[in-house]
Amino acid sequence: MSVYGIESDIGNLATRRQKQVLWSFTLTLFTSALLLFGVQPLFAKIVLPVLGGSTAVWSIALVFFQGVLLLGYLYAHLISKYLPVKAAIIVHLLVLVSAFAFLPLTFPAGWTQPPQTGLSLWLVGLFAVGVGFPFFAVSANAPLLQSWFARTGHPHSNDPYFLYGASNIGSFVALLAYPFIIEPLSSVHSQTFGWSAIYGVLCLAVALCGVILWQLAGKNVVKAEEISSLDDKQVTAISNGQRLSWIGLAMIPSGLLVSLTAFIATDLVSAPFLWVLPLALFLLTFVIAFQRKPILPHSMVLKIHAFLVAPAVILLFVSKVSLSQIPLHMIVFFISAMVCHGELVKRRPDSAHLTEFYLLMSLGGVIGGILASLVAPAVLDRVLEYPVLLALVFACRPEVTRAFARHEWKKFKLLLLIIPIVVLSMFSMWQGAFSLAVNLLILLCAVGAVILYKKPVQAACLVGVGMTLILVNLHQPNTVAQVRSFFGVKTVIASQNNKYHVLVHGTTYHGAEQVLDDDGEAIEGRPEPLAYYYRQGGLAVAVDTVRAANGSIKDVAIVGLGSGAMACLRPADESWKYYEIDPEMVNIARDRKLFSYLSRCGESAGIVVGDGRIALAKEDNAKFDLIVLDAFSSDSIPVHLITKEAFQLYFDKLKPGGSMVLHISNQYLELASVISSIADSLGAKTVISTRKKHEWKHDEKNFRFAPVVAVVSKSQKVMDSFGRDKRWFSLDRKQYSKVWSDDYSNIIGSIYRRAKYGIVPAQYR
Repeated sequence: MSVYGIESDIGNLATRRQKQVLWSFTLTLFTSALLLFGVQPLFAKIVLPVLGGSTAVWSIALVFFQGVLLLGYLYAHLISKYLPVKAAIIVHLLVLVSAFAFLPLTFPAGWTQPPQTGLSLWLVGLFAVGVGFPFFAVSANAPLLQSWFARTGHPHSNDPYFLYGASNIGSFVALLAYPFIIEPLSSVHSQTFGWSAIYGVLCLAVALCGVILWQLAGKNVVKAEEISSLDDKQVTAISNGQRLSWIGLAMIPSGLLVSLTAFIATDLVSAPFLWVLPLALFLLTFVIAFQRKPILPHSMVLKIHAFLVAPAVILLFVSKVSLSQIPLHMIVFFISAMVCHGELVKRRPDSAHLTEFYLLMSLGGVIGGILASLVAPAVLDRVLEYPVLLALVFACRPEVTRAFARHEWKKFKLLLLIIPIVVLSMFSMWQGAFSLAVNLLILLCAVGAVILYKKPVQAACLVGVGMTLILVNLHQPNTVAQVRSFFGVKTVIASQNNKYHVLVHGTTYHGAEQVLDDDGEAIEGRPEPLAYYYRQGGLAVAVDTVRAANGSIKDVAIVGLGSGAMACLRPADESWKYYEIDPEMVNIARDRKLFSYLSRCGESAGIVVGDGRIALAKEDNAKFDLIVLDAFSSDSIPVHLITKEAFQLYFDKLKPGGSMVLHISNQYLELASVISSIADSLGAKTVISTRKKHEWKHDEKNFRFAPVVAVVSKSQKVMDSFGRDKRWFSLDRKQYSKVWSDDYSNIIGSIYRRAKYGIVPAQYR
């Protein structure tokens, strides 16, 4: 064989070896990211029965995972910088193997009772004990394996950042697969087993990468401090200003992720799939931004941001959030995150500072998450952080940062409009011309932002003006009270010339009371229940029918307090007990200046603050004649209250012949088939209230809203009583959904049925 042939074979061998190295590291990072972001909705699902249905739970979960990710990046940075290559390989493999002691994932013993105060810290502890170490072990892989790859001598080793984009593809796949494939088709037990099995494969893959690096040690491997930059020049020193920019550019999208989740989840369902979608988009921005040749170039992102997002950011907050607006919110969030992450990639250092870059980027993510999930709810009475962060994205644009750096203050002269606009908007509020004047100014800002999209600095100024206008006027003049707690924002508004007080959570009415008569005089005496609780409505009729069928009822448990309107449906000889998870809701219901139902009708009613399912579990068995579940009237439902295990608990607490009444009104979810299938699996029957509003004397003008109500009972006598009333019906078994349990639920399926069939079958609407 000729010398040239030998050289050719050697060259082919080297090429194959390089491909093996590249694919080994790429697939390992992909698998690692798959596990890292697959475990987040999985563990949230495991602890759902105890955590309850609060949207804030997911915000805390995001912050926890960001915090552990920071620790993982810190660990990767330290062992890469201070340990020899072989020692770092051994240490990391030991850490990975140690995590098997915490598998399979399960609910940690001793954490079954949440406290009434300090719930945020308690949740952090729960996640730490249950999933902290396995998540930590996996989280270190992304920066550590990239650092290892940078030392292999591979032709692309001087720019390993593209591997970060590849790893985020795994994260993206995991997050999208969970709500659409994994959750609907498998149980939690199967998911935990599968996660453990794939984790074992990951450990072997990391070991393979370690072996590759070990074999190359002493040959073409270089130390971290000797790794050259992309253009093979001397390693560039990093300034503190650069470090702060990394933190800031990571902080804003992270805060946006948490605040967008809270903003939307308030009006949808509190389940893992909900925060999976924004998080998936968040990861997709990393996938695109870290590509060698991004499919969406940063220059195009900046143009889209200036043209589309500028007016959208302003107009999104003129009206209340609705399902139709959610895609636009997602697009605005995606482009805004792309702006920040694109700028972050532009400012990335050479590979010698790779682990420090990821460490500070992770630190920024943690800071943003903490500000949005812990600080903002404590100091703000509404979700102001979301629009504020969207406006701050404009400060990250290169034109704006350059203008600030060069002290070109004339470019920001449009900001002077803020002062007269604030004065004008305050004056318009005082004069009662709020809607016309303010919305006109907002529209002008939006149109101006479109016109000036080729001048992003000026467009950004208009966004600042428009957002200031919105924030100044967000607290509308008819607001009587507004509070924000761990469980969301509650607002009491005065309607129809202060004639009614209405309790609003998101886009949902949770109660209403007439406080003035037609002459404007204060109403005295026992108030008449309104909203979903009026006497001719489904809830009141359901309770009356159960009472009549049994001859009488004595003990009643009600999960969900609201304004306390149901207290005025209670006869004097019955004992009613409320279970309310939100202390602020209790304060609102007890404040006579807001609502007088409890003070005038429910003096003897006991109120237990805590999650309804957990609190009921402490009660004696066979204690209640009736259990009313009124925790579903918001469009954000606590899934853990409608599982087979939860229903079995309710039946244990009911006396023989006892019944359940469930309020299942919802804009986005079909729950009648879910309730019916669970009841049937436990030997009970279900009837649902028809949606023919004229039969329920529905009257929106006077705040009488016909609710969708389900009644579940094992008593044939109770079911016969409902069967004689044409306003109630039962579903056919073929219309039932698959039985939900603590181990299985299918939110996507419920949303699909609601969109296709409505809240009840067509013939009953």
